[in-house]
Amino acid sequence: MFKIGMFSQLVRVSPRMLRHYEKSGLFYPAEIDKINGYRLYSASQIPLILRIVALRDIGFSIQEIGDILDNFEEQDNTQKIFQEKSKALQESIANEMKKMDLINKMYERIEKGNYTTTCEEVILKKIPCIKVLSLRETISDYSYQEALWEKMYAYIEDNNLYTIIEKDVIAIYHETEYKEQDIDIEIAIPVKERRNSTGNFIFKELEPIALAATVICDGYYDKTLPEGEAMLAQWIEDNGYEIIGSERAYGLRHPGNEQDPDKYQTEIQFPIAKKQ
Repeated sequence: MFKIGMFSQLVRVSPRMLRHYEKSGLFYPAEIDKINGYRLYSASQIPLILRIVALRDIGFSIQEIGDILDNFEEQDNTQKIFQEKSKALQESIANEMKKMDLINKMYERIEKGNYTTTCEEVILKKIPCIKVLSLRETISDYSYQEALWEKMYAYIEDNNLYTIIEKDVIAIYHETEYKEQDIDIEIAIPVKERRNSTGNFIFKELEPIALAATVICDGYYDKTLPEGEAMLAQWIEDNGYEIIGSERAYGLRHPGNEQDPDKYQTEIQFPIAKKQ
C-alpha cells in the first residue's frame, strides 16, 4: 500500500486531484487507516486512475467520465460516446481555425493600412426576372455554403450543363432574422435556357425586384459582406425606405471564376420600398 503522497508521484496526479476524484465518486482509496486516517492506495488501482486521467485529458467532464467507467465494458455504448466526443472536438477545432483565419486577415489589413471600406456607392435599380438553375436547402451553418456550391457544380458537371450557365452566381438568404443554425439558403446560377428539373435542382425564374438598394463590394466575403450590409442599412434608414424581401448576394467575381479572394466582387441587393 502507498500513502497518498507516494501514490501521487507514481501516477503523476496531485493529492488535491486524488481527493477531488474521491469527493466526486470516481476514485476512492483502497483503504483508510482507522488509527491515523491516512489514505492508502494499491498498485492494482493504477490502471483505473490512469484511465480517468486519459479521459480527463480528452476533455470529458467528471460526470461523463463516471458514465463511461460505469459502462466501460459495453463496447457499443463506449464507442458511441467516443465518436460523439470526436465530432465535438472536430467542430471545436474548425471553429478555432476560423477564428485564427479572421485574426490573420485582420492583421494583414492592419499591416497594409487597409482597414477601410471596400464597397462602392449605393445604387438604386430594378432587378429583372432571371432564368436560373437553383438549389435551396436548410444548412447547418453558413460555412456549409461551400459544400452547397460543390453540389451545384457537381450536378452541372454530371449533366453537361456548362454550355448554358453564365459566369455569375447568386445566393439568396430567405431567413427573416439572423440564425446561426438551420439556415434557409438558396444558391442559383443564371442560365441561357431552362431544362428539366431534377430533385432539389430546379430550373426557374427568379422574381423581379421592382426597386433594390445595391452596393458592390470587393474582397473576401467575411469582410466585404458585413461592410456592404452595414452601408446599405444606413442608406435605407437615412432615406426613409424599408426592406421588403430577401437579401441577394450577386457574385460577379467568385471562387468559380477568380482564384484570388482579394479580387472577389459581390453586389449585395436588398428589395426596398418607401415607408408609408
